[in-house]
Amino acid sequence: MAHLTPGDANRLDDYRFQMGHDAGNLALALDYLTDMLQLVGKLTVYRRAEGKGSNSAQPPPDLAELHQLLLATKELVQESLLRLKNAE
Repeated sequence: MAHLTPGDANRLDDYRFQMGHDAGNLALALDYLTDMLQLVGKLTVYRRAEGKGSNSAQPPPDLAELHQLLLATKELVQESLLRLKNAE
């Protein structure tokens, strides 16, 4: 298992208790993906502020691609979590 902080380990235990083992794992992964999307958004703002050029209205290509990848991953996790919930 990944190295979880004590707080994250407690959240995972809570999610597993509430939703079951697999759904609990997915719920914490969904939390992590949401946190990563927020961080990418912050990085995009910082990088735009640093650029101050004509392209500063557009997110940097590397961060735009990362953002899209995280969104797609989050959607897959959400879909799997919903399917597990509906299978009960």
